[in-house]
Amino acid sequence: METRTSDAAAWRTTAACLGAALLLAGCGGDGGDPPVPAVAELQQACPRLAGTTVGPGAIGLPSGTATVASATLVAASADLPEYCEVKGSIAARTAGADAIRFQLNLPTTWNGKALMYGGGGFNGTLINATAALRDAPAGMPRPLTQGYATFGTDSGHDAAAYNDTDPGRFALNDEMFANFAHASYKKVKDVAHRLIDGFYLRTPSQQYFFGGSEGGREGLMLAQRYPADFDGIVSVVPVIHWTGLFNGFINWTKPQFNGGALNTAEIRTVAQAVTGACDALDGLADGVVNNYLACPARFNLQSLRCTAGADTGDDCLSDPQLATLAAAYGPTTLPFALANGLTTYPGRLFGGEIQPGSEGIGRWVTNGRVPGVPTPLADDGRGVIYGSSYARYVIARDAGFDVRTFDPANFQARIQEVSALMDSTNPDLSAFMRRGGKLIVRENTGDMAQSPMAGFQYYDSVVAKMGAADVDRFMRLYVSPASNHGGAAASLTTGETVPTTADLLSELDRWVTTGTAPADALVQVRNAAAPPHATLASRPMCRYPSYPQYVAGDATAAASYRCTVSAP
Repeated sequence: METRTSDAAAWRTTAACLGAALLLAGCGGDGGDPPVPAVAELQQACPRLAGTTVGPGAIGLPSGTATVASATLVAASADLPEYCEVKGSIAARTAGADAIRFQLNLPTTWNGKALMYGGGGFNGTLINATAALRDAPAGMPRPLTQGYATFGTDSGHDAAAYNDTDPGRFALNDEMFANFAHASYKKVKDVAHRLIDGFYLRTPSQQYFFGGSEGGREGLMLAQRYPADFDGIVSVVPVIHWTGLFNGFINWTKPQFNGGALNTAEIRTVAQAVTGACDALDGLADGVVNNYLACPARFNLQSLRCTAGADTGDDCLSDPQLATLAAAYGPTTLPFALANGLTTYPGRLFGGEIQPGSEGIGRWVTNGRVPGVPTPLADDGRGVIYGSSYARYVIARDAGFDVRTFDPANFQARIQEVSALMDSTNPDLSAFMRRGGKLIVRENTGDMAQSPMAGFQYYDSVVAKMGAADVDRFMRLYVSPASNHGGAAASLTTGETVPTTADLLSELDRWVTTGTAPADALVQVRNAAAPPHATLASRPMCRYPSYPQYVAGDATAAASYRCTVSAP
C-alpha cells in the first residue's frame, strides 16, 4: 500500500480500506480521531503492515519509497511488553547508495507517545530501539515497556560491508554521507509517523529523541535543522563539533609514530598524578575528580616530564608522549573557520584517564604501540582508527592516504564542506524554542572520546545568541563529574563504582507535558543490578557550571553534597 498524500485522514482511510495496515474502520471518510484500537484489533493488524509502502511525497526530504519488509507480533517477555516489530527500508535515490534501514516497535498498549533512539560511532548498525536508554538506572522500565512507540535506524549504510578499521568508507558516497549527517533521521521519523498513524489511527501526542555520542550530535542536529519535528530531545555527550574532534584525533595520532605511545603503566602514572593534584578540590579525597573546571589550573602535564625529555621508564613521560597527551588535553586549532565561525575544538578535562569498561586514555588515545598505516590495526585506540578513517575516506577520499602527512590546510574546501554537513554547532535554537521544544544535554567530565568542554562552549554560545532567560525556558545542561564516554565512573583509589545513572526521559516528558522544568540538581544513583534494584549510593548531577561539593555526612548520599560553581 502506497501513500501519496500528506493528509492524515486520507492515510487512515486508505489504510483501512486496502487492508495493508488496518481493517478497523469504515471507509466513509474522516470523522475525527477515533479511539486507539483495542489490543485484540492491534494484534490482528500487526502482520498486515508487511508490504506497506510510504511514498516520497509523504517524506519531508527528497527520498525513495519506504517499504515495510516484515511486521511481527512479539510476545511479552520479562523486559518488554507485547509489541509489533516492524522492519523496513527507505530506498536510495542514487546508484551505489545503501537503503536506509529502520525498525519501529508498536506496543499493543500505547501511551500515545513516540521515542526515536540515536546511533553511535559511524553508525551503520540498525538501532532496534528496544534496549534500555543510555545511563538509565538499573530497574528502570525500558521506553517500550513504558508504552512508547520506539524506532531507530542505521542512518543509511550497512557497516557490515566494511572492516572495523575502515568505519568511514561509506562517506565516499555522497548520498550515504548526507544521510549519516542528518537526512536519514528526518526521513525515518516521517515514515514512522505514517506507520504509527495507520496502526493506532493517530499520530503521537509527543515525539521525543534520545541519543548519546554520535546520537547526541543527531539530537542537536534535529533541533537545529528540523525544529518542528521533535517535542523534546535528550543529548548525552554529543559530538557537537564533529569536524574539529576528528582533526584532533589525527593530532594525537601523529606523535605516536615517533615514540609518543603510552603503555598501561604510564597511563596510570598520569592518572595518579591527576588524582593527587585534584581529588580533594571538592572537599573529599575519594579518588574522584568532581571539581572539573578547577583541576586544569592545579595540574600540569609537564610535571611528569622525564629528564631531558627522554623515555626513561614508566614513572615519567618523554617529550613525544607529552605531545600525544597535549593533543588530547589541549585545543585543536584549524587555520580557517568551520561552520558557525568556529576555528578551535577544545581539549579534554582531567579525571578520566582510567575508567571502567577499559575506557580512558588506553581505549581512545593510545594502546602503547605504534599505530598501523595506512590502515590502522583493529585494536589501535578508537581515536586513532576514527581519525585515520576520517582522513582517508571523508576528507582525502583515498584509502591509501597516509595519515602522517595530513595537513588540514591542504583540504580546506573539503573540511569546510564536511563541517557544514556534520557539525551541530548552530547556536540559534529559537525556532525549536518557539514551537515549545525542550532540550536536555548531559556532559561527562571524564570523557576521553570527546571533550565535555565542547558542550560547555556550545551552551554558552546559545546563551550569547538567545539570552539566558530564553535559554532557561527550554534548555538544561547537566554535568556528570568523572563519568567516562559511556557514562560510568569509578574511584581511582578504591575502584568503587560512582553513582552516575539518572532518568532523563522522565524529566524531559514531565517538562514537555506539564511545563515543570527539571531541577537545578538531579539525583544520580547506583542501583543494585538484581531486583528490587535498591539504591546503593546517590550523588547530585548539577547544572553547568556547578559540581557536587562534599559538605558533611555519608559520602554515598546525595544529601551530603551541594552544587557549587566550578571555576578555573
